[in-house]
Formats: sequence, C-alpha cells, structure tokens
Amino acid sequence: MKRINAFNEWIGVHVTLIFGTMWITYLFFVYGFLPILIPSEMTTLLYWSNTVQLWSLPLLMVGQNVMGRSAEKRAEEDHETLMKEFIELKQMHSELRDENAEIRALVDEMHHKHIGLIEVVEKHVRR
Repeated sequence: MKRINAFNEWIGVHVTLIFGTMWITYLFFVYGFLPILIPSEMTTLLYWSNTVQLWSLPLLMVGQNVMGRSAEKRAEEDHETLMKEFIELKQMHSELRDENAEIRALVDEMHHKHIGLIEVVEKHVRR
C-alpha cells in the first residue's frame, strides 16, 4: 500500500509540475483555437477538453497537497531552528546586559576614585 501511495503521490507531483509550465499554457492556448481551424471536430475537441479537466483537477490537487506537506515540514523545521536561535540570542542578550551592568558599576567606581584623586591632587597643588 505504501508503494501505491508513493507512486500516486509521485504522479501527482510530476503532473502538477508539468501543468505549471508555460509550455502547457501554450499548448492549451493553441488547443483553444482548434475548433476554429477544424469546426467539424468541435464536438470531439470539447469532449477531450472536458475529459482533461475532469481528470486533471483532482490530480493537480493531489500534487498540491503533497507539495504542501513538504513545504509545511520545511516550515516546521525552520521554525524549530529559529526558535532555538532565538532562545540562544535571548540568553546572550541577558548575559550581555549583566556584563554591561557590571561594566557600568566599574566605570562609576573608577569615576568616583578619579574624582577623589583629583581632589587629593588639587589639595597638594594648593599647598
């Protein structure tokens, strides 16, 4: 059963990819003018046109569903990867914030010591 499903999905995807080309668009464009060129075959051409629509629309849906599952799987993997990166970045940001606070405290301490040294130097210079 898995083989049959895999084969059906393979057919659906490949037909969807083929129908999504400009060559098929050109082919159907030309096919649309055939009743003008061959009016006597109009009934047959309309029959085949309807037949192609009847089997191609469900087949295209199968291909779209299979390709959609692949895209959804990739999106989930990307989301998981991005969430891991986001968690790491939040952790790094927190660590950097803590380091920044420590550096500010050290700068404030150095500033107060510097002011104290300036006062000591000014006292000695005034003497």
